[in-house]
Amino acid sequence: MVNRSRRNRVGPDTKETAVGIFGDFKNTMQAAGNAANAASELAAAQTATIQGAAAPDPGNPMWLPISGVTLDQYARISALLAKSGVMGIEAVTQFVESQGVPTGAWQEVQTGWVQRMGTNPAVAQRYGLLYSQV
Repeated sequence: MVNRSRRNRVGPDTKETAVGIFGDFKNTMQAAGNAANAASELAAAQTATIQGAAAPDPGNPMWLPISGVTLDQYARISALLAKSGVMGIEAVTQFVESQGVPTGAWQEVQTGWVQRMGTNPAVAQRYGLLYSQV
């Protein structure tokens, strides 16, 4: 014997099925609206983060240059190194020094900025923004 619920019946009392479908549609549309609102809020938060990343406070020690190299310089030089394909210690040293890094300071600069990015999300965000613009 087959047990059929009212929702599966065809005939004059199919109103429950139709209401159920439209009720689900209404819930789906509400969920889609909520998702769109959440996406808008996320986009606004990301824009604020990028704008904040674009304006460091020069009085804050986390923005002080490392061995005379600012974060802006470090990001630009790092991106140029990646794009140019410069390889090998001697070639990298020559390249970074041609970009204004003091002789023999690149390792200290790299280590210092990587450490700051690891402990200060604002530094990492600004680095990412600057790096992507090269």
